[in-house]
Amino acid sequence: MLASQAGLSALKMERDLAALADLVLVIVESPGTFAELGAFSLSDDLRKKLLPIVGIEYQGASSFIATGPLRWIDDESEFAPTIYVSLPRILQAVDEVEERIGRIERTGAVKITDLAASPKHLLFFLCDLVAVIHPATSEMIEYYLQRIAPSILASDINVPTLLGLAAAMELLRTKTLLVGNRTETFFWPSNSTAVARPYHHTRLLDLPSQRAAHVSVLLTVPQARDVLLALRSLP
Repeated sequence: MLASQAGLSALKMERDLAALADLVLVIVESPGTFAELGAFSLSDDLRKKLLPIVGIEYQGASSFIATGPLRWIDDESEFAPTIYVSLPRILQAVDEVEERIGRIERTGAVKITDLAASPKHLLFFLCDLVAVIHPATSEMIEYYLQRIAPSILASDINVPTLLGLAAAMELLRTKTLLVGNRTETFFWPSNSTAVARPYHHTRLLDLPSQRAAHVSVLLTVPQARDVLLALRSLP
């Protein structure tokens, strides 16, 4: 879904996910998820982060999925081995899942000198940026990024992909509105307190003041004021 929204191939989407994720859990419960697992296992970076959950009836089987992708993942994933469980009773595996999640290295505050080199931190930076400038289209967000950190747009990072992922994680909300004679998709924070509780260190920038200054300008532009009023009426 994200791949189609951002105009990416499935393989490019896999690479982006590998760069962002600490762990990718795949519940293998249908032909589609079997195919997805096989495709994910082909990515060297993503394979190391995979944790498949597979029906107990496949344990010990000599099928292609067991002797191919699952064996490959079990050999190389940091979260191996595969978890086998009766899928209708998947909560029986909760202790095993928690143990695998516990393998993720915990990190504290870090200093990032180049957001283009850290897509994970860039995603949260985008959320803070949207908190200041919303309602914002993808084009507007890229306009600000070009002036804040041009190295991001010069890299192969796909900003619409990160925005789509943030929306999927419910860090951002989206709404498509008719503006003039065309439709536009706008992003804004999913939490009304986002500007007061940013992801970056609050000593570095006063986002509420930046937001107030930005809104004061938006209210002088008729088209922007109409969009603000339209979004304000949303639940």
